[in-house]
Amino acid sequence: MLPFRSTVAVAALLIAAPTFAEAPEQDTIVVTAKSLKQTGADLAACLARNCPPDEDVKATLAHAENQFVAGGYKNARTTLLQSVSRNRKFGGQYPVPVSDLLRGNARVAAHLGEASDFQTSTIASRDTLRKGVGPTDPRTLVGDIEVADMRAKLGYPVEAERMYKSVGERAAALKLPWIVSATVIRQALLKLESDLPFEQKEGRDQLARFAQGTDPAQRGARLVAKVLLARTDRKTGGETETKALLAEYAALGGTKMPTLISADAIKQPETPRGDASEGRTATTMLATKNFEGQWFDIGFWVTPDGRVSEIEVIRKSGADNSLVKPVIDSIKTRIYAPLKREPGDPGVYSVERYTLTSFWVDDNTGTRVRMRSPVPRIERMDLTPDQIADTSKVSG
Repeated sequence: MLPFRSTVAVAALLIAAPTFAEAPEQDTIVVTAKSLKQTGADLAACLARNCPPDEDVKATLAHAENQFVAGGYKNARTTLLQSVSRNRKFGGQYPVPVSDLLRGNARVAAHLGEASDFQTSTIASRDTLRKGVGPTDPRTLVGDIEVADMRAKLGYPVEAERMYKSVGERAAALKLPWIVSATVIRQALLKLESDLPFEQKEGRDQLARFAQGTDPAQRGARLVAKVLLARTDRKTGGETETKALLAEYAALGGTKMPTLISADAIKQPETPRGDASEGRTATTMLATKNFEGQWFDIGFWVTPDGRVSEIEVIRKSGADNSLVKPVIDSIKTRIYAPLKREPGDPGVYSVERYTLTSFWVDDNTGTRVRMRSPVPRIERMDLTPDQIADTSKVSG
């Protein structure tokens, strides 16, 4: 399992919507999973023989991923931070592995609510590439987009939009249309997520114009735009875009891996209303939920006709039904593009991790005391193996 994707993998997924990216295409499964005990032993052995930084990073990520999947978020973060301390100075010699290491740390930090580390590690990941492979390398531009994504997640949409626009202009000058597409789609998404109706309309119009383009190099991105239009359409009760998109995918013979067309949003936990200027006191600005160890894994089948079946909670820690049920309710509404499968093939089995968290802050009550924000967040990570089985070819 590779939840901490490398720069190359991130680049391949960039044109997809940030929440539900299309998985890499794979035909058969190669079982390479190692136990938590084994990845720990591998990392220890690597360090004992003073292995090169790139091997250290590879062993670190394998072990940290196992710790994360097992629910040991803090242990995973400790493993990553120790490796960052050992290897950050080698960013010039090994820019891509060190960047991957910092990205992995950023993603675990987000699940723990460590907003500051999430931010600094995302920027450091990009800066390592900028210094190591150059500011015009496509991998660096991908890092720039990740920084903008991070700023959007932290609640700075205006800054994120400015950054997307800048990356898009540089990518256009470098003749990198797939990166241009990623920035255009993200700018439209920011507007769709706005509370202002006129901005929502502007975002939809941007997607519609992009979806009608004719540049062959942006064909995949145009399908992504159509997917987002279909989701927007369904939010207002319409199904025209969804039906048209399903027909288009059917005409293409389907997709090898699940591509989400639409889904109802997860009903997020309640957010405290108002702010300090509206009479909120220090008491009402304190987090009242427990955000420690609140996670669960959901498994489900995506059937060849693009529907979801056999949704189940595989394992969980701390999360009660008030958190699990809204996620399951959302997954039930998902519609995927038809899959390319042989008759009798059940489809693709997916696993997703959901974490209830909130960012740590130090300015919530007028003091500098570090505490949880009262605003809850649900972080999602796809735990489906990169090499997913064609189940008609796997036995035992």
